[in-house]
Amino acid sequence: MKRIISIILLLVLLLIACSCSNTQTVAETTAAAETTTAETEEELKSNLPNDLDLNGMELIIFHTSDDMFAEESLELSGDVVNDAIFKRNSTVMEQLNVSLVYMENDDYDCAPEVRASVLAGSDDFQIVSGSQWIVAPLVLENTLMNLAVGSYLDLEQPWWAVAYNREAAIGDDVRFFITGDITLCALKRMSCMYFNKSFYENIYGDPNDMYGIVLDGDWTLDKFGELGSGCYSDLNGDGVKNKDDQYGYGVITANLTDHFTYDAGIRASTRDSSGIPELTINNEKTINFTEKLYDIYYNNDGVYVFEPTGDSVDKVMPAKFAAGEMLYNPGWFYTADRLRDMESDYGVIPFPKYDEKEEKYLSLMHDTTLVYCCPITIGNKFEPSCAVMEALAFEGYRLTLPAYYDVALKIKYVRDSDDDALKIVDMIHDGATTDFVYIYNYTLNGIGLIMRQLMGSKSADFASKYAQLSGSALKLFDELIELYTTL
Repeated sequence: MKRIISIILLLVLLLIACSCSNTQTVAETTAAAETTTAETEEELKSNLPNDLDLNGMELIIFHTSDDMFAEESLELSGDVVNDAIFKRNSTVMEQLNVSLVYMENDDYDCAPEVRASVLAGSDDFQIVSGSQWIVAPLVLENTLMNLAVGSYLDLEQPWWAVAYNREAAIGDDVRFFITGDITLCALKRMSCMYFNKSFYENIYGDPNDMYGIVLDGDWTLDKFGELGSGCYSDLNGDGVKNKDDQYGYGVITANLTDHFTYDAGIRASTRDSSGIPELTINNEKTINFTEKLYDIYYNNDGVYVFEPTGDSVDKVMPAKFAAGEMLYNPGWFYTADRLRDMESDYGVIPFPKYDEKEEKYLSLMHDTTLVYCCPITIGNKFEPSCAVMEALAFEGYRLTLPAYYDVALKIKYVRDSDDDALKIVDMIHDGATTDFVYIYNYTLNGIGLIMRQLMGSKSADFASKYAQLSGSALKLFDELIELYTTL
């Protein structure tokens, strides 16, 4: 993945440089780029047998109705990402001699249909793609196949999210669900933050200084609060702080809270010497973090706490940011899709660290990240389904991931084509993180989202909330560990 991304970054920089050169130079650069790409594609090879033939078998992929997560493309449209998905799917079907049928779920939640199908002993669909928070609870319901026993899945390859898939399991012998380049959602749902360069310049000076703060390791929760606090202005002149005024940043007490938490380096669980996860969120660092987060949400002149809804983070906040009424817009890579018409330049930076001592910036893969699994009633279509998932992930690594980066860089990040900005985009990508307790939060009495509950109730009393949740959470935690270790 990093090899492809590096090549794309290089190509974009070369194309920008070539725009001021003569025709001969452009031709030479284009030829060199084509040669480099050809050599890279030649190096890429999946481990599937070259003669694997599924004899025209039909496999049904059951997926969410949310267009943001669509992995199906019915026809070429001229959109580079859509067409890459179309090419990926077509390539897999042709190479494996298989028919892929995408069955769209009528609802965002795929779990009821999976449960009903398994309970009936039916083989209604063979592959399921659903959000992590919906699929993970199915593990304790004996509804999902152990993908680790599949012959064709090679989960140590770079087209799989190796670290994520390990964190979602215990040991190497059990994998109930997986993700990677089989879906662009894994990347789109990684957290990042946007800053308005014109806004920054008007208040603090050279906006490139923001990149320096990040690269020097000084982008912390305290720094974020400090820079945000100096931005409030009563735009409508009514003497009351409301959503129509100017702010340093906006937050909600729902999903964004996860990213402030885990991106800051807070861990809900750690592994013992045998690799068994333990619930370890109750510690001094977490208590101190809770107080910092409370200050960021409720004791800062530059903050506005929006309604905890999808519209707030996907529409209201990006619109306010684009209008130049917020310095920072916390979000995800996909948030850039909401900023295409923004006239002012913006930059992309990570969420802040807890403090300067943290080794690296992190980017949480949100709990709406798509994961793939197979119902336990799949029967003799299990191995073919594993082969298809391996092929989709490999072709995603080869085709759709570069296409998305190409769009992201040329359309969304081209304003920041200098070295520092591109280093930071890579830094965010390389800082992907998650946590066992966060993944299984909805089977653990909600303790993985304890900060959502605290901020939602305007409380910094971590100890009381932990005492309220931990009893049931620890019991369920033991059940989950026993399931994995027994298998």
